[in-house]
Amino acid sequence: MGAGRPDVTVAHNYQELATAWEVATMGNIRLVRVGGICAILAVLSGILARIFFDSGDLVMGHWFDLLYGLFIIPAVLGFYQLLRREGNVMLTLGLASFVVGIMGSLFHESVRLAVSYELVSAAFGEVSWIGGGVGGLFIVIGVLLFSVVILRTSVVAHWIGWTGLIVVVAHVVLGLVLFGVIEGIRPPWLIVLGSLMVWVLAMAVVMLRLKEPVAPDSVA
Repeated sequence: MGAGRPDVTVAHNYQELATAWEVATMGNIRLVRVGGICAILAVLSGILARIFFDSGDLVMGHWFDLLYGLFIIPAVLGFYQLLRREGNVMLTLGLASFVVGIMGSLFHESVRLAVSYELVSAAFGEVSWIGGGVGGLFIVIGVLLFSVVILRTSVVAHWIGWTGLIVVVAHVVLGLVLFGVIEGIRPPWLIVLGSLMVWVLAMAVVMLRLKEPVAPDSVA
């Protein structure tokens, strides 16, 4: 009778381990799916921001750009959660770059809104462009690092990684044009914004289509 107790103990411990694994996995999946929903909302906010900017309504444009930044935070966290099983230091650095970049962008949009409502001086508003520029640089670094991780692994389709590299190249060209290094061409805003939106939307599709993994077999 006593001989059967070790087997019962092992089975019980294994079942506890399987249950803990399932709870942790479900929590990760929920986080990833929330990130997918936020990624879609970020894309919609970014599109609406461009529409309002083009129509001359700068205030609404900055409001939707602010929403874009707020939604993109959980979106990036969800995508990081999806890829983190690779345990890649580059991925962690990419997440850190994203966080710094988004904070800079949110600072820029917040100050522009404050200027619009005459809460701060226009001179202070000009300083916000520095935050926006630095933020944009770190976001591009984040896209680059995430894309390299994607291309080195098989977690998601490689075309998403290649799209991320297009985003990086487009931003580099935009910077060179704006700083006068490249002359004779118009700033490629459409390519920059379009490629970034496609990349974020691809993130959303992957995260929302994530299936629940099969739990470990229980011991009979």
